[in-house]
Amino acid sequence: MSIFTNIIIALIIISFAGYEIYKVAQKSKKGKCAACDYKCEAKMMAERAKRQNG
Repeated sequence: MSIFTNIIIALIIISFAGYEIYKVAQKSKKGKCAACDYKCEAKMMAERAKRQNG
């Protein structure tokens, strides 16, 4: 019985994490976030990658 409970809890956690990742991905497809007006780490990493690739 405890194995079944652990599996259910793990599935809930994994599902919630997947849902949160999905929401972030959908929001990022809509355009720049509010932090892009500032020096956020993600923006700096994207600029560095763009410079390295071409």
